[in-house]
Order: sequence, then C-alpha cells, then structure tokens
Amino acid sequence: MKVLTAAAMREADRRTIEELGFPEAVLMESAGMRVVEAIFALQPSPQRVLVVAGPGNNGGDGLVVARLLQQAGREVSLWITVPPEKYRGAALMNYQFLVHREFPVKHILDYTELGLFQADLGRVDLVVDALFGIGLDRPVEGLPAEIIKAINGCGAPVLAVDLPSGVHADSGKVMGCAVKARWTVTFAFPKPGLLQYPGGELAGEVLVGDINIPSFLASEKEASVATAQQIRELLPPRPAEAHKGSFGRVLLLAGSTGMSGAAALAAAAALRGGAGLVYLAAPASICPALEAQLCEAITVPLPETAPGLLDPLAAELLLEKAAGCSVLAAGPGLAAAEETAAVLKRLMGECPLPLVLDAGALGALALLPEGEREKLLREASQPPLLTPHPGEMARLVRQPLGEVQQARPQMARLKAREWNSIIVLKGAGTVVASPGGELYFNPTGGPALATAGTGDLLTGLIASLIAQGMPPFGAAVAGAYIHGLAGDLLPEGRSAIASDILARFPEAFQYLEREAAAASSWGPYNRKLRPV
Repeated sequence: MKVLTAAAMREADRRTIEELGFPEAVLMESAGMRVVEAIFALQPSPQRVLVVAGPGNNGGDGLVVARLLQQAGREVSLWITVPPEKYRGAALMNYQFLVHREFPVKHILDYTELGLFQADLGRVDLVVDALFGIGLDRPVEGLPAEIIKAINGCGAPVLAVDLPSGVHADSGKVMGCAVKARWTVTFAFPKPGLLQYPGGELAGEVLVGDINIPSFLASEKEASVATAQQIRELLPPRPAEAHKGSFGRVLLLAGSTGMSGAAALAAAAALRGGAGLVYLAAPASICPALEAQLCEAITVPLPETAPGLLDPLAAELLLEKAAGCSVLAAGPGLAAAEETAAVLKRLMGECPLPLVLDAGALGALALLPEGEREKLLREASQPPLLTPHPGEMARLVRQPLGEVQQARPQMARLKAREWNSIIVLKGAGTVVASPGGELYFNPTGGPALATAGTGDLLTGLIASLIAQGMPPFGAAVAGAYIHGLAGDLLPEGRSAIASDILARFPEAFQYLEREAAAASSWGPYNRKLRPV
C-alpha cells in the first residue's frame, strides 16, 4: 500500500477532481461516510458525539460527519472554529446545507466560548477531531492550542479525521501540541506522519478509508507500507516433498567473549525463520558455550588472536564455507574491532553471497575511514543489507543521533543510494530502503522489541528468508514485518525478553496465513491497519 505525503495527497485529490471528473463534494461525502462507518463499528456504540470542525476540507469532512450522525439518530454537538465565510468549495456547500436544515452549529471563535466548549466535552461519549488536516505547516498556538488541550483533557475517547490535529502529515512531529486519538480514519492512503513517531502513537488505531481516489494516482516513487497480504505473498513456498537442503543454508558469523547469547539468538531465529541449515561461525573459544545453547545449529570454530577476537585468517575459512551456503550474515555479538574489520573487508571483496551486516559488523565498519567504507559497500558483489539501529547509523554517517532520528526515512533512502546497499533502519517506525530508491515503512512492532537481543533475531530471520530464495530487499521488508508482528503478539506488559519474541515466530507465520485469507488484509499498523 502506497504512503502519500501531504503534497502527493493534494495532487491525487486534484487529479481525481479535474482529470477524472469526480466532484469534490462527493469526495468529501465519501470521507464523512468512512468516518461514520468507523463510529458505528465501535463497541459500545457512542450515542452522544461532539464534532469539532476547523478550516478547510478537513473541517468540511467534520461537517459531513455531524450531519450523517444526526441523520442516524445520534445526539451531535457541532463546534466550528472558523468564521463561516472562511469556508470554500465543498466545505462551504456543506456548511450552508446545515444552516438550511437548521442544524444547531456552535462557534468557538474566541476564548469566551472555551468554557462552554469544555462543558460540552464533559457530556459526550466520543469526540471527532476534524480541527486540522494534512495542510498544517506551522505550530498550533493560541485558541486552537487551548481547544486541543481541552479535547485531550476531557476524558472522552477521540476519533481523528485523516490525522490527529497538530501532527505534521509528513514527519509525524507535533506542531506545538496535538490531539491524542484512540482511532484515526485516514483517507485513500496512509500518511508518513502516521507511520513515524510521535505521530504514530498519537494516532492510535489507524483505519484507511476508501474515498474513490484511484490507487494508480499514487506515483511509483512514493513510499509504501507493508501489509499482511503482501508479506504472505512474498514468502517462499514449503512444498511437501522438500528436505532441509530445499530451504537454504545460512552462514552466520557471530559472537565474542561475553556475547555468545547474541550469536545463539541469531542462529535460532534463522532456524525458526525456516532455513534448512545454519552454520554458526564463531571464535573458537566460545564455540563450547554455543553448542551448549543450540542443538540444531552447526558450529564452525574460527581462529583467534585473543579469546573472542577473530584472527584475520578466519576470512579464508569463511570463504571456503560460504561456497556451500546461500547467504552470509555477520555481526550479532561480534567484537567491533580492527581485526573484525579486516575479516569483513576480505569477505565484502570476495564473497559472492548476499551479505547481511548488523551489530559488531557495523561497529567494525564504522572504524574505517568514510571513503574506504563507502567503497567497500559500493563494490560488493551484491548490495549489502545493513540493519543499523539509530545509534549505529549515527556512527556510520558520523552525525549526531538527533539528526538521524529527525529524518529517518530520508536518511535511510539517501544512504541506501550512496552506499548501494539495502538499509533497514530499526527503531520506532522501522524503515527499509533500497539502492534504487524504494522505501517501505514497517507497521509492526512496539515497546516489546525494546530489549537486548531483538536485533539479533531480526538478522537471523532476514538471513533465513534470503536462504529460502527471497530477494534481499523483499526479505528485509518481510523480516522486519514478521519480527515486529511476533512482538505485537505478546501480551502487553514490561517483562518480555528476546527469547519470548523468538517463541512467537511460529504464531506470526500462522497469523499471516489467516490475515491473507481474510477479507480485510492490510495487516496490523500500530496494532491494526484496516480499510473501512
């Protein structure tokens, strides 16, 4: 499913109206209907609803919602925050229609009405936020900020129209202050601000409403969001006559003194992800510990210069082993040392397999001069697949962590092109970028993933999917989705560890099968993402 920026969404609106001849008023009516359908689906069904409508078409959507709810027999309190003469086009038409029907419209144009507005908020079962839409481009201040504070403090659940007011549509940033919604009905396509934080958290459960804007109006250059149906279709088949050789061989370079657990988790994830065989290559001194933790992986002891520290001669043995494997993943638990960098340089220059680089491998690469590192990445036999968390990305690009976090999608896309690499930039709102400019937002995952070892699971899972025949970019998108989904399937709470998430991998695969067969197949986004 494509993800449209505010500018791209406005262009899709314009083309639908001007080129396809679909009236603006019908688009607005469709938007209002999608919101009302979502309200009718709530349990218990709200009977008293307050709608706050701001300027522009987002406010116009709110006017339609108020009318349709009243027609359905709900008790509706409608507040508008702009003088009626400010409305244009379909929004003005809807306002005038309400006036002709003698619909009771309340105005909150200055602070004198704020107390009445707050009192009204205290009497309703649901608040519909149609204050600001995708056009918001400056901080919310003054009376609108007080209105938002009143909404957030009233205690009633909030359903936002298109996106929570005060959230920037493209970045997810809070523009001064923002509504905290329990549900958001966004129109035609998700917006980037709903897939990044803090916007994603403020949006609550997001539903995508079809308002008759054709999907072909979304440019191929636009970003996408992964869906359950798409991920299920990407997964390679598991034929009944298959044997372990049918599902590929993973060569995993991992582990150091004190970090055998990271290596074990990555190997177990590769096996749980469906790989037929996993060879776990590790410094020789930790192989006994690994063999005590793993029954199914085959250990490959590597020479060391010191306990847990690879000897550069290990590269020769790894290249020999790689000849019979499908993918090489390196990094979980590896020491981020010059010796590791020497091994990686040899592997990246000579290994023909797809490479997945994480953790200690990224740390070792960060030790190299920027020009040398970029040359290694760009000249690898296949585009390497890097899975940095924000701190690792900051070290690789030599920029402050805050700058990376402020522009996560842009950073991933830029570096994927510059490094000719696939980038999985982990964190709240993981993004996956290809060297060709493709960008995917991952909709799954949450606080359960914020614990040691979960990145090691992702590395093993992605490597496993590549070993089974998936293209590396598809494996990155699918791996991030399944990994986050396994975390989402855990009971809410504070006690989850990486092993708990690993144990949910089978359930996550089963969930994909069910969702792909269901009528509503957009998959979970911030707990759920479904069309209405």
